[in-house]
Amino acid sequence: ADKPMPRERRPRIKRGDGPVKLFVLDTNVLMHDPMSLFRFEEHDVFLPMITLEELDGHKKGMSEVARSVRQVSRELDALASLSTKDGLLDAQAGIELAKTGHREAGGKLFFQTTLLDVKLPAGLPQGKADNQILGVVQSLREQQKNAANPRDIVLVSKDINMRVKARALGLPAE
Repeated sequence: ADKPMPRERRPRIKRGDGPVKLFVLDTNVLMHDPMSLFRFEEHDVFLPMITLEELDGHKKGMSEVARSVRQVSRELDALASLSTKDGLLDAQAGIELAKTGHREAGGKLFFQTTLLDVKLPAGLPQGKADNQILGVVQSLREQQKNAANPRDIVLVSKDINMRVKARALGLPAE
């Protein structure tokens, strides 16, 4: 009898080949895909405070966006509650994204907990959320220049204009 040909397996890419990146998420990424936190493989995720503020402003109602935002909030709450010691979160250590059972997520989640020194061009309005997020990316990149093991800081946004602005400022964006 004819046996079916065995399917070729694709070679697995080893984790740890290359430096771990830090992806800074724009609010719209989480609003579009509430599980996006867990889609960065071995890389780390950084959430600026303005992203959390914007999520908070979109959680009410019965729209798909509001449902997505509430799901993101539940995921963040679960991660934070599993990672506390004596009710306190170690912001410097980050939160292992796999803690809630998402084993494909090998990285950590970091929240912005301090005011970062933002130096954006004078023409960009400082109060606009997009520009604040760009400022966070710029500031994190500046910090990495002096780090012992510098790593790439990358903005992730669904907003084309935000990615264009980032690239115009010399910031990597996906």
